[in-house]
Amino acid sequence: MALKERHRSSIYQTLAPMLGEEEAEALLSQFPARDLDEPVTKEFVRAEIVDARTEIAALELRLGARFDDKLTAQTRWMVGTMVGVGAAIIGAVGLWA
Repeated sequence: MALKERHRSSIYQTLAPMLGEEEAEALLSQFPARDLDEPVTKEFVRAEIVDARTEIAALELRLGARFDDKLTAQTRWMVGTMVGVGAAIIGAVGLWA
């Protein structure tokens, strides 16, 4: 939880005479001044990593499926072309013979 400015000021005013200004500032710097300054927890980092891995896995699946579709289409085209060219060659040889 972040310290409010009035609390920080009160703590500083109390600690500065006892510890010195620099030490009091150093001690207060260990406490967040805003909620955004709070350190993250291990659980938060782990959850973010799991989310990122899930998104990456989903992306890999989508890209893999697209690649498989393209490869299948290319293979069908090439087999069809080879059969067609082979038939044309056989037909041409039959006409010359």
